[in-house]
Amino acid sequence: MPRILAVTAGSSGKHSPVTSALRELYGAEILPGKACSESGADRIWRKLGLAERIGTHATNIRMLNRAILDRAGTFDILFVVKGNFVTADTLRRLKARGDAPRIIGWSCDDVYLPHNSSVVLREAAPSYDIFYTAKSLNISQGELAKMGFRDARFLHQGFDCEMHRPLPDPDSRFAGLITFVGFGEEDRFNKMNYLARNGIEVHVWGNGWTRAMRARADQRLHIHARPLFGDDYADALSNSAINLCFLRKLNRDLHTSRSFEIPACGGFMVAERTDEHRAYFEEDAEAVYFDDTRELLDKVQYYLRHPEQRVSIAAAGRQRCLDSDYSYHRLARDMIEGRVS
Repeated sequence: MPRILAVTAGSSGKHSPVTSALRELYGAEILPGKACSESGADRIWRKLGLAERIGTHATNIRMLNRAILDRAGTFDILFVVKGNFVTADTLRRLKARGDAPRIIGWSCDDVYLPHNSSVVLREAAPSYDIFYTAKSLNISQGELAKMGFRDARFLHQGFDCEMHRPLPDPDSRFAGLITFVGFGEEDRFNKMNYLARNGIEVHVWGNGWTRAMRARADQRLHIHARPLFGDDYADALSNSAINLCFLRKLNRDLHTSRSFEIPACGGFMVAERTDEHRAYFEEDAEAVYFDDTRELLDKVQYYLRHPEQRVSIAAAGRQRCLDSDYSYHRLARDMIEGRVS
């Protein structure tokens, strides 16, 4: 059983399905990337390119790296989520030891893009033994190799076994709704506003939905400008008539966490058509896909008229999650045991 020290990308107590799986499977010790809450001033330092040297962000980096080095010799694997806090100096010092740990990185974000990366990660890239990314473009276009990662591999996202499970409830407040849960983005807004203008009631939960978007929204597009967590999230995915799955263009998504979370909850998913989506769930049997707003509207109208097909497809999607084991527990095992080619 390897001894694992795992570093999250967020604050203490923030849920990370991969690190939680590592703790349950291997008894991993978890260190938060942010020991202290960052303030508005840190956003200013970040814009000025000074966040790694000034402010709470810089303090968090120093505290985390000190904590890692203090534990040197007590772990066989250092598992780092995203990597914007673990410095090149720390990794070099670990690798110089006689009992040097294996250093594994993982990110569901597109770390090749500046808004998801940092000076710390770019400097540390050559010191990782292996880095897993959920963005296939990072691999197919050689982007992580350009950043300095010596061994970069693609690994899709997944679902949390405990959180993402069916919670059927005919009296749920989400029952019968057409739902999207996710961050605000113009492309998503335009697609859902198109549905609304064509007579479809759509409900949206999440952050990032601006006042300007809400002001432009058709009366049938209901933007609840707050996220859903835990059982509320599983309730929404389980009981909505249709769960919309949009990809975030800013992150060049070809699949996203919702691609697995919706079917895992037994929800009926209508998602953007990509090769990755079609590889994970069979089209029109385990999920439904669309290319443009016209096809989206046609699919929504059709499946609203055919609830029995929605039930069948949702059940098949849930079974595919189980049969193919898209869980983060399996993904964590694959990364630790080197099963990903």
